[in-house]
Amino acid sequence: MSQGDLSRENLLVQRYQLKEIIGQGAMGIVYRAEDTVSKRQNVAVKILSRALDDMKMIKRFQREATVSALLSERSDNIVRVTDYGVDEKKVPFYVMEYLNGENLDDFIDIHEISIPIFLDFASQICRAMETAHNGIFFEGQICPVIHRDLKPSNVFLIEDLTGKQIIKVLDFGIAKLVKNEKGETEAFMGTPRYCSPEQIQGKDLDNRSDIYSLGMVMYFMLAKKYPWDLEINSVSAWYKAHTELTPSPFSSSLKIPPELEKLVLRCLEKSPNYRPQSIGEIIQILEAIARNINNQSHLRNQSSYSNIHDNKKSPLETFLLTSKWPQNKPQQKIVFPRIFPFEKEVFPTICTMLESEDINKRKNNIRYNQFLFQSYPHPMILWLTVLYSPEDGARWLPCYLDLKTKIGQQVVNLLSDSKKYFLLFYPLDNPNKCQNILSFKVMLKQRTSLKQWASVSNMLNINHNEEAVISRKKLKEDLERLKPKIILDIEKTQTQEVHG
Repeated sequence: MSQGDLSRENLLVQRYQLKEIIGQGAMGIVYRAEDTVSKRQNVAVKILSRALDDMKMIKRFQREATVSALLSERSDNIVRVTDYGVDEKKVPFYVMEYLNGENLDDFIDIHEISIPIFLDFASQICRAMETAHNGIFFEGQICPVIHRDLKPSNVFLIEDLTGKQIIKVLDFGIAKLVKNEKGETEAFMGTPRYCSPEQIQGKDLDNRSDIYSLGMVMYFMLAKKYPWDLEINSVSAWYKAHTELTPSPFSSSLKIPPELEKLVLRCLEKSPNYRPQSIGEIIQILEAIARNINNQSHLRNQSSYSNIHDNKKSPLETFLLTSKWPQNKPQQKIVFPRIFPFEKEVFPTICTMLESEDINKRKNNIRYNQFLFQSYPHPMILWLTVLYSPEDGARWLPCYLDLKTKIGQQVVNLLSDSKKYFLLFYPLDNPNKCQNILSFKVMLKQRTSLKQWASVSNMLNINHNEEAVISRKKLKEDLERLKPKIILDIEKTQTQEVHG
């Protein structure tokens, strides 16, 4: 069976409804699918892309599924495998959790990574790799697992319901199980940019090869470039870099803590004997650096609030509740963006005016948000917020952000760097005080899209402001077409907040 025969309408083993291709590699194609047995929950299905008569590929595919399944039982930082089988056409597949987020490669390209965020991400990657190196019980023995292809595109970022960013390590397709056998030289497998010297030379590998790859990933996360400036991107150039060239130190402008720079460069030692000998050793150093940074932050903020998520929430909401309806806005049912400075930070909000009774009804509604972009003929974003209950229906709160205005640019930049925004309600009969506040998460994929749209907008040369009216009209039309789908998405959810 060819891969082209697997259309979006296929129902795999009478259970998994294939919807769209979300990834493709040497071994197979990954689809987003709906599990018809489990309340149409989204899953990812990887289907082998080669014929079933290639038994070597079949065994390798089966092993990938087995290794991933066993490892994911032991670590939340490894993608979870939930099912394996062969379909009616004898094409093998396995099912994974569906990850709604983005890979680390894209995240590095779009977002700034502070030292605290780096330490969090690196520690999570390490926990996944430590689980793999500790081994799985396979064919009667404990076998350490060497990933052999650790790189940013095989690290995925998602957010949980609290907004915490979770790392998931993917693709154990070329992982090596270290058995109690004599090592031997083997053909090179992996990605030249991130592999260890011994790996690119085809030598036998142990956990320290993954530690080198981890060093490459950490260097790239911190510097947004590789340790060497290579003129040619070729296997031979990377061979020379990994085996002969000394990594460049970090630029002083990055302000990397010395102990962190030392750790990363140790991971990039040519000889495995000079690298950290285990992932556990790296975790201990990362945790010590994090503690040191937290202690310094605590000393700087003894007289203030040290953690925005834990301590600023209540004072911020108290401050927002004292705000008044702007005098330059008509006292009617409108929606508009507003920026509030508070304790040396700035927060994005949207404001609306409704009847007091309606505001009270909406306190416990299901919350929905989505961002839509119209680049032509004028760059504009629809910032959509919806409140819904079966009894009262939907309250649509669309806000249009012109990316060629100062306020539009400010709001989009704030939203792209914020994990949440606030909706402020003002009653029609008493606009001098905010009656209620609701917070909405801005998910990682949304923040990435906002940054990309802002970048596109900066490159566009707009000569006629009248074109903004056309883009606004197009977004309004898009919203009307989307409304039935949005209602369906809200009605089938089992959570209090939904993101489009």
